[in-house]
Amino acid sequence: MKTLYTSIVILFIACSFSAKKITFQETVHTLVATYIGPTENQDYKFVDDNNIEYLFYDKSKNIDFEKEDDSKINKKFILTWKNKLVDEYDSVGQQTGEKITVKTILSIKLNK
Repeated sequence: MKTLYTSIVILFIACSFSAKKITFQETVHTLVATYIGPTENQDYKFVDDNNIEYLFYDKSKNIDFEKEDDSKINKKFILTWKNKLVDEYDSVGQQTGEKITVKTILSIKLNK
């Protein structure tokens, strides 16, 4: 009986951990698009071949890509990105207490 009880506890713990792994999986997207430049809100603006605009809130710290670099404007890039939650701010820079979903660049490479 003790063996059965132990088996049930171990199975329950294993299921709990596997369920959490599924919950935290994030989708990484790939995009080929032309860099247009920064927006008024300082987002990174890209447009794909179907003329769909993509605005990216930020980038990974290890990426060397400056928004105002004119040599990158109108060049095509391959990006990987994901959605993430960030704090929302009002027009005067105060946190609203809400979270919003934004796009963040994980990697970027010039499309040759």
